[in-house]
Amino acid sequence: MLTSVMTGCQDWLDINTDPDTPITVTLDQALPPAIFYAAQLCYDHAEYGVYMAQALTTAGKSQTGSYPYSQGWEFLGVNRHPMWRRHFYDLGANIQKLNEMAEAQGSLNYELIGRTIMLHSTMLTTDVFGDMPRSEAYQKTSPKYDSQEEVYEWLFNEADELVKLYQDPEWTNGKTALPISASTDRIYQGDMQKWAALAKALRCRLWLRKLPNWDNTPATCQKIIQMVDEVLGDANWQEPQYHYPGGMTESNCPWGAFKPVINAWESRGNRLDSSIPTTFFAYAILGGYAISGTAVKYALDPRADMIMTPRGDAGNAVALRWLESNIGMDNSMKVTYYPDLYAGNGHNPYTSNIGYIPLITQEEMLFIKAEAQYWSGDKAGAYETTMQAVKYNMDRYGVQQDGLSGNAKTRYERFFEVRLPGAAQFTIADLMQQKYVAMYLLPEQWTDMRRYNYSSKTNGILYDGVPVYTITTCHNPARQKKNAVTDFTIEYSLRRPFNLYAPYWDQPDCYEDPSSKAVYSPNAWVNRLNPDTETETKYNKGELIRIGACDASGKVDYHWMQKHLIWAKFNPAVCSCSNGMEWL
Repeated sequence: MLTSVMTGCQDWLDINTDPDTPITVTLDQALPPAIFYAAQLCYDHAEYGVYMAQALTTAGKSQTGSYPYSQGWEFLGVNRHPMWRRHFYDLGANIQKLNEMAEAQGSLNYELIGRTIMLHSTMLTTDVFGDMPRSEAYQKTSPKYDSQEEVYEWLFNEADELVKLYQDPEWTNGKTALPISASTDRIYQGDMQKWAALAKALRCRLWLRKLPNWDNTPATCQKIIQMVDEVLGDANWQEPQYHYPGGMTESNCPWGAFKPVINAWESRGNRLDSSIPTTFFAYAILGGYAISGTAVKYALDPRADMIMTPRGDAGNAVALRWLESNIGMDNSMKVTYYPDLYAGNGHNPYTSNIGYIPLITQEEMLFIKAEAQYWSGDKAGAYETTMQAVKYNMDRYGVQQDGLSGNAKTRYERFFEVRLPGAAQFTIADLMQQKYVAMYLLPEQWTDMRRYNYSSKTNGILYDGVPVYTITTCHNPARQKKNAVTDFTIEYSLRRPFNLYAPYWDQPDCYEDPSSKAVYSPNAWVNRLNPDTETETKYNKGELIRIGACDASGKVDYHWMQKHLIWAKFNPAVCSCSNGMEWL
């Protein structure tokens, strides 16, 4: 673990060109890279998560490589996960120095923003790695690992304290507070009330972790609903979007076709040019059609051809094509036969070089409320809030309410008729499948799937009696007769990817903890990532041994990645498993 170092700053984002050479900077120079890296951290997590959640796959068939999340899940051969270093070095070490300078200069408004960014970063980091250094980070080279329970206790306390501090004028606009300009703060241009609303929004996301397994009670649900209503009813609430102007290197959105790599040796550029939508995402979730044609468009969900642009080859009409996860592309196919994931007909706001990355979205806030309403027993309210969230997401992608020629109902109407027909039929699966689409290229997509333990008919895990990631009905016009559309029912369940790394994942599906004999999740999914082997097993091996993440030689056991996080442990009040197994 690196000790505290303040990076120097220069160029358009004040990003240091030599991170190993610290120089003195001022507050207004220190804040821009912190805000930049807060957005970059979202990309780092989502770049892993979009493959781990099986929205995208790649054309290759190798079980091993530097991108294990889209290959065979062989993580232990990879020496660095970019989001680990992003949190502890690019953000944590620098923000600690920023806060020290802010206190020394009596400019606590800078510290408030720094602490809000660290709240966001710490939540993302523990939700992927579990136990992590926090209380002793930057105090020693081999800091203690806090348990995830301890990290979450800090998160809840810190979120509450930040909400209070934003109400204190001495913190937001004290007599000695230095101004924050638009060039210094590329998200809110120094508007502290907008940062206050973001702190409240992040607290909502934090409390959502109580659902569905951890503390799913009426009181918890009502608290979440009230917190979301407070944010959405706040005139100062504005979605925190980090916009990229385009141009050279870091000035381009990391999801764009320019594919910038930030601090090359620790980061990964996007691979959307070599990636393919999965069968689960394109066919099942989006309702992709097996045929093409202007009458039926490409999929039931009108967002499909806004998220990506379907392409064709010389001998076939344009169609929305997909591929099973990790199975590899057939030799007769080319990546260019599959959809263009950058394009989205110009409507995808994330994949443009001049796009933006949001720290949290309006749709996510609505889905947080909907989930709390659902588990509180208000399914009618959850249905209406889900409808709002989906429509907002369609607006984000520029979906128009245009129709199918020759049909009484528009394409837009047909989508809602099939996917969200009414409150009486509404289930937690309907809610989470729609949130899955709305969280495309955002960190919550994989977190949500793990919160619901990859629930599907495949693994037999049910929530409120239904498999969350099994799609049981889909409007799929396989035939056309005079512009009429034939509906029929399909079923497609999430399952572990093909071509997993045999020495790890071809083992029995269950893992018994040596001390408790309790059984972890069926089908041995990845629930957390292994600690960063480049630094942690070299410099902090004693702590990894203590928490059970590696053996005396420093080798991380792949079973560590199967261990559930605290918000995913079995709760028989809301969850059942048809094969009779339970897990920690």
